[in-house]
Amino acid sequence: MTIVYAIPVSAVNPDDPVSRARIFRARLEQIDRRRDTARAQSFAGALLLEYAISKHFPSVVHPLQISTAEGGKPYLVSEPGIHFSISHSGDWVVCAVGDHPVGVDIEKCEPGRHDVAARFFHKEEVRYLNSLLPSARDDAFYALWTLKESFVKSIGRGLDLPLRSFEVDLRFGAPRLHCPDITAPYSLFRIPFSADPGYCLSLCVAQASAKEPELHIMN
Repeated sequence: MTIVYAIPVSAVNPDDPVSRARIFRARLEQIDRRRDTARAQSFAGALLLEYAISKHFPSVVHPLQISTAEGGKPYLVSEPGIHFSISHSGDWVVCAVGDHPVGVDIEKCEPGRHDVAARFFHKEEVRYLNSLLPSARDDAFYALWTLKESFVKSIGRGLDLPLRSFEVDLRFGAPRLHCPDITAPYSLFRIPFSADPGYCLSLCVAQASAKEPELHIMN
């Protein structure tokens, strides 16, 4: 089971005392050290996580205490068997929760950035992008970017696993992962983001043949 929630940053007020009381003090202090948009995005992500966990794992004690494992992957101190991932970009924040390691990534799509692939993507992904019509390259670039980022987040290896060291194959419909360093099964999903077509959303679950995740848009 993997559930994804999305909320516009503008729907949350980081100075609202009722909302602030729902977040663990140490995490709130970290958020308040950020400024402007970054603070608002981080606060929305923390609040969204509190909501998602309470909705699907009602026995968990709140506010949530979060720590970071080696490699940078965050986890719930009291419930390490419950997994989550948070991502934000532009006006949106997303949070995925489930019973398997998970990674989620959302990106605001800006045209003409597929040239970044030559520097950071696997050579076969670069070859694939170059084989497409120019009108299709932006969509494919952001699909690859978010899928790759979601995979890296799910395994918790951070920069220890360069994006060019593994391949996501989009040529046969459902995304396929080829990573020589990882033998565990993973499922990749592109999630249509109907709330805003200017964004690309992807998810990775550390599970073979994982069920299609549910997406809930909040206002």
